[in-house]
Amino acid sequence: MRKDGIADIKKIKCVLSLLLVVLLTACGNNGNTGSETAAQQVSSGNTALDTAAQQVSSGTNDLIHSHKKEHKYIHGEEGYYNLLEDGTEFELTGQISGTCWICASSCAMSTAYQKKHEGSIVFDQMALLNEIYDEDKDEGVFVTEGVDKGKIGGLAIFVMNELNQGFGDGLVLDGAISVKGWSSDQIREGIKKYGALYIGIPDSDSSKQGEHDGYFTMNTPDPKESEFDHSIAVIGWDDHFPKEYFRVEASGDGAWITYNSSYPLGYYYVSYDTPFDQKNDIPMFLSVTDRYKKVLSHDCGLWVTDPLITGDVTVTASVFKGKGTLSAVGTYSLKDDQELTISILSSDLSECLYSQKSHIDRIGYHVIELEEPQEVDEYAISVSYPGGAPVEGESMDLTNTERLKVTSDRGQSFVLIDGKWLDMSEKPTWDSCGMVTNNACIKALYTE
Repeated sequence: MRKDGIADIKKIKCVLSLLLVVLLTACGNNGNTGSETAAQQVSSGNTALDTAAQQVSSGTNDLIHSHKKEHKYIHGEEGYYNLLEDGTEFELTGQISGTCWICASSCAMSTAYQKKHEGSIVFDQMALLNEIYDEDKDEGVFVTEGVDKGKIGGLAIFVMNELNQGFGDGLVLDGAISVKGWSSDQIREGIKKYGALYIGIPDSDSSKQGEHDGYFTMNTPDPKESEFDHSIAVIGWDDHFPKEYFRVEASGDGAWITYNSSYPLGYYYVSYDTPFDQKNDIPMFLSVTDRYKKVLSHDCGLWVTDPLITGDVTVTASVFKGKGTLSAVGTYSLKDDQELTISILSSDLSECLYSQKSHIDRIGYHVIELEEPQEVDEYAISVSYPGGAPVEGESMDLTNTERLKVTSDRGQSFVLIDGKWLDMSEKPTWDSCGMVTNNACIKALYTE
């Protein structure tokens, strides 16, 4: 059960300049252990990791300035795309300690916002880190006592599962699309449509990195899973970037243009030979909105690897209490190309008050707008999923420094089995389902 079950969302908009602030220390679990310049060794030196450290002057580290300085190789128009040169405005901050994953996800969300809204947003990376690793919440991801949360790193799914509850006083996640298994062409289309792509890369071997003609480059064509230790944001591509510019010569010309929070050059050119197939840190397009004023939720996110399956269609429901205008429902799609049925029920689950079908194109988290917003007080939301349903799962150790704690109370979430609603917090239900369920992954989003 989420603390108070509510995250209040207030509307904010701000216009920001294009800025790169570089503050480099290690990336923790997602850290970069490659060669460093003197400029890269700047550190806040503060274990509290206050946000004032981000205000250091960018000097010559402005991303645009860095990219447009003298180069022997200059990209052409054909086979080239860059969000920064396509009217997208956003602030790119350098990481503080092990926050590359925060920087990369912030870049993804900031550019996605710019694609859909007027104005721009900026994320306070320490506030976001503290939100995700909040010690006072009831459930979610917790850091082992005595461990510095700023140094251990993290994953995109941490951001996805926390921000769909609401963040700070202004934003809520309204989309997180998994890019696992996408082709290069699909990724390109996605960047143009959604903004920057959060991704984990194999960045631990400095012998695969280099600087040539003023470009910082990396090519790791055959990485081990353990080498995926750094997070970046893909913001474009250059099909003609010279293969000779990589320390490990690439099989052909071309590179992904990425924002790298740990290098003063800002841009990081990653060869097409480097695979984007990290098993644990799933690549994602992340999107936020300031449309909603309140989010009600019982679950702390999708953590289990297996869906809850009760038949060809699995139906779950969550009961909420909150007066206002219910305008959208948030949930996870576990498959591409799914048609979900969203229903608003009476609080005792006996009467259907409203229903609509919604098509979901991609795997991930989605906020589904109600075609007819509902004035509600005490009610339930049910979702019918073809195949399996997303559920909260059970408490578990994620790593030796991070633990997932899950809680649920009786009367919050239910699954429909043989025409009966079974409480998902109870062991008899777990026995019937063959798995620990706890709460259904369903969010209620209000505009008023």
